[in-house]
Amino acid sequence: MIYQVTFHLDGTGLYYDPFEPIHLDALLAWCLAGLHRLEDHHPLQRDEEPCEVPLPLKKLHLGDTWIWRASALVPEGPQADGLRYWRKRFRTSRVDWTSGSPNLTNGVYREYNMPVPLLLCQRMVAWGDGSAKEARKLLGRQVKHLGKKRAYGLGRVVGIEVTPSERMSAIVHEGRALRWIPSAGGLRLVRPRPPYWNIVGRVSCCEVGDEVQ
Repeated sequence: MIYQVTFHLDGTGLYYDPFEPIHLDALLAWCLAGLHRLEDHHPLQRDEEPCEVPLPLKKLHLGDTWIWRASALVPEGPQADGLRYWRKRFRTSRVDWTSGSPNLTNGVYREYNMPVPLLLCQRMVAWGDGSAKEARKLLGRQVKHLGKKRAYGLGRVVGIEVTPSERMSAIVHEGRALRWIPSAGGLRLVRPRPPYWNIVGRVSCCEVGDEVQ
């Protein structure tokens, strides 16, 4: 069954990069990752083959590879751009705790004043094809924030709705890709399923929004 997932946000802003969109299958894989760790688990490296976490989604086989039938998250409703700064200052009141002269340009005492571009919106939506019940249970239990800088209170999720959708596909709509899809002429070289940051099994994929057959 194709369903729509709506993430309701608190309105303070989401650190969202449209060129590196969050994918619904990546969120579900993150929710289940703790249940599939090996006894000798160690932090996975980019060039190590990851464990394929079974997700409550249907698969689509495309030649020698396959993807999950799930879209990327996209904003819905009124939108605006915002800007905040991520600041970190050396606490002069703690200088007695250090030895020597703290270097404020790099290392543990480095000072930051980094811009944080924000997407101001009320909702992020995605579509999946599979078990809506399982998706609702996993996402509602574990996903409390979206995007980067979650520890600073950005992208807070105040509610999640999972409802049936009348769409015919969770990955293509009106001839446009809703996610990264393997394509011989694609410009993005990326792993076609979670974890997307891993480089094992990378293939050429189209961008979200590209025209597809």
